[in-house]
Amino acid sequence: MAKNTLQALYMRNNNCRDRKPHILALLTSHMIGMEPGFSYLKKIIQEDITLRMAAEEEMLTQFPLEELVFLTGNDDWISASMINDQLLDHFDEILLPILSFSLIADLLTLNEQRPLVRLILMGLLKGKRVTALKAGGDPFSQYWKLKGMDKGPDLLKRKLNGQMAELKMLGIRLIDFNDGADFTVQQMKKTVISDETVRFAYFSKLNQITVPKGAIVTPLARDTAKELKIEIILL
Repeated sequence: MAKNTLQALYMRNNNCRDRKPHILALLTSHMIGMEPGFSYLKKIIQEDITLRMAAEEEMLTQFPLEELVFLTGNDDWISASMINDQLLDHFDEILLPILSFSLIADLLTLNEQRPLVRLILMGLLKGKRVTALKAGGDPFSQYWKLKGMDKGPDLLKRKLNGQMAELKMLGIRLIDFNDGADFTVQQMKKTVISDETVRFAYFSKLNQITVPKGAIVTPLARDTAKELKIEIILL
């Protein structure tokens, strides 16, 4: 039922896009609560962006979709299972408003078996900016104090703090609730299809190469593809 509702919302909102920065917010649950993430999402809908939401199935079992729409102030939702490689290309940035312990751990171990992590890793590898609200994973956050969860052992706090540093090294931008995040569309590096790329496809027994939008195909690559009878498909 929830998936059908999400599909309907997606199709409805997909017809009214303009060229603002397209942000994909991926939500998961957290043992200390999700209030900072929900509040941040409500705040940034005032920005000049198109914000689309997706939640893990486990979260949708905790919150009915109607409640999530109310909590985030946004009815532009899509089922996470609908987000494939091509659809991900339409988004300029991925936003993680809730950094749960398990999400951090799975990102650091590159656990592509978890659908949400696979989307984030795919975004990073495609050169997309990934931004995370750090309150959920920062043991020194004021939010932890408000929840009475700032009294843990120093070793645990250092481990959590170290994980946040590792996320930054993966290329994830960490922000505070009060930070004015810049969602300006970034100029991404173009993929270059070279002669070497074509020859690799040939030795991998591929008869076609699918080239992402905006990629550069060198003249030599085109000549080699013609010689080796490999079709270059432009998306």
